[in-house]
Amino acid sequence: MPTVDASGPAPAEEKLPADEVESDIEDFEDLIKDNELESASDWTADDETRPVCLYCEITFDNADAVWDHCVVDHDFDFNKLRRGLGLDFFGKLKLINYVRAQVQAGIQPELNRPELFLEDSQYLKPTMQDDALLFGIQDDDSEEEEEDPDVIYEKEQLAEIARDNAEKVKVLQSQLRDLQLQFDEYKDIVRTVLNRDFDSDSGSDGSASSRSSSPERRARPAANGMGKKNANNDDHYFESYAYNDIHEIMLKDSIRTDSYRDFIYDNKDIFKDKIVLDVGCGTGILSMFAAKAGARKVYAVDNSDIIEKAIANVHENGLDRIIQCYRGKIEEIRLPVAKVDIIVSEWMGYALLYEAMLDSVLVARDKYLAPGGLMVPSEVRLLVAGLRDSEFINDKVNFWNDIYGFKMSAMKPRIYDDVLIENFKPSSIVHAEPYTFRILPLHDVTVSDLEFTSPIRVPIPNQPDSFDGIVDGLVIYFDNYFTRSHDEVIPEDARAETFRPGNGSLGFTTGPWGPKYTHWRSGALLFNKPLQVPAGIEELTGAITYQKRKANPRELIIGLELTAGDKKVAQSYFMR
Repeated sequence: MPTVDASGPAPAEEKLPADEVESDIEDFEDLIKDNELESASDWTADDETRPVCLYCEITFDNADAVWDHCVVDHDFDFNKLRRGLGLDFFGKLKLINYVRAQVQAGIQPELNRPELFLEDSQYLKPTMQDDALLFGIQDDDSEEEEEDPDVIYEKEQLAEIARDNAEKVKVLQSQLRDLQLQFDEYKDIVRTVLNRDFDSDSGSDGSASSRSSSPERRARPAANGMGKKNANNDDHYFESYAYNDIHEIMLKDSIRTDSYRDFIYDNKDIFKDKIVLDVGCGTGILSMFAAKAGARKVYAVDNSDIIEKAIANVHENGLDRIIQCYRGKIEEIRLPVAKVDIIVSEWMGYALLYEAMLDSVLVARDKYLAPGGLMVPSEVRLLVAGLRDSEFINDKVNFWNDIYGFKMSAMKPRIYDDVLIENFKPSSIVHAEPYTFRILPLHDVTVSDLEFTSPIRVPIPNQPDSFDGIVDGLVIYFDNYFTRSHDEVIPEDARAETFRPGNGSLGFTTGPWGPKYTHWRSGALLFNKPLQVPAGIEELTGAITYQKRKANPRELIIGLELTAGDKKVAQSYFMR
């Protein structure tokens, strides 16, 4: 299955020119030999080489059965077309390879323009490896006329050249394999040494930010021995997704993975015969969901080494004719199609916008999504609620008051500077109604909208028995919504944990009221001092600001201003 790097549509598993030479030569030589078959109708495939339809994945016992199927199901009459154009052996060969190439690229073949394939020698090369349809090709006049002696001589010369070149290519391939093994060994040695140096330099004092207290989703450091100031932020980011552990955690998050699967499988009519783009495909799970739901073509893009695993996963599940994997940044690569019908992506980070992956998804939308196309998910909402959790405060703050008889108050300030990632129960929230402070409609939102200041209101209970009047901080989380169309409107008072309108749309929450915790959890913004809410105050009012760090735009600064009567809170929190 082809993959491309960031500079264009070259495969991620780059095929060397020598490989292409050998492939072209062997394919051409095989086709010459296959031309000696008596007739297409006499040829029957064995179990391993059954002919496959040009337009779908259905296989048949012989070529004639394929052509009959194409006439009925795809309005493509091969025999009528080749007779009308007077195609010889090579003309029919080019026609089959041309149609396959166009269909695989998601493009309707222009059969009324035969010059597109008859004048292009690239279609002498089989589009599909071991294409059984090519084995049954013969010249219509082969039984009535002897082949031109000049043609016979030319074929013999080509076959001789092919055999000579094949031997040379085999030698080169052997040398290349030896070099690859040596290079892999060298990479392993370097990785081991640099990992050891990184571990010894970083120490074990636990001084990482809230992200390090959440290793499941944390970006693993790139093993390059570089200091943080000199490191390339994108390199660190993409390197972090090259390892199995992060993908295992995400796949085991059943709220996350089940929601994507259920939406795609429950709406197969939307995905059938559509072209789908998966941005940040990871292991390829969402691409495979889309393929199984009937997508005609899926383009899976990732700039991490995990793309190699995705390629293997796609092949192992027999979906390589539908899913094509690309290595590179979506901002830089070029897909073989102008537009796609659906973009699917799991781009959400802690507090929703940490890691700034949504920026890339919006670039993909503006570049590739067809008018009226669908974004999956379609809308995301940020919510906030008041926090009162003595157990959490004791565990995160008061813990430092007595460490084996020693005070460590110097450790506390950082707690109030960082967004703390944690799961909270509904009992930790001071009011059952959260406040939605930002809505991101993914069909329309722009990159500039991702830095903002939004007003907030935090309701306060008026039952003294259930609330002691103290607020420890705020909790931020997000809700995800999957809708069937660009135009579907989600009610303002919708709650994602119960959003199932019955038409195939659905939602899920990462907050305290969800049926299960998610790996995103919630983000806690602790006040420097617990806030004693004055009597009679029914809500806290203020604003939340989301801002990208200039030093690393994938990191966040969250600003908070809050008023409770004559009391005010003004703090900034970091996600590093």
